[in-house]
Amino acid sequence: MAYSRFEQTEEVQREELIRKIEASVKSMSLRELEALYYELSTKNYISERL
Repeated sequence: MAYSRFEQTEEVQREELIRKIEASVKSMSLRELEALYYELSTKNYISERL
């Protein structure tokens, strides 16, 4: 599938953000992870169905 330059750039930026978030999450304590989970779930970014 051919991507336009904008779509490709957007996808690269998205992947970079995901890598940064994953690296940060890996270094969090259990309490920090629980707080993050609570925050994301109350804003409906995380579904209990996952």
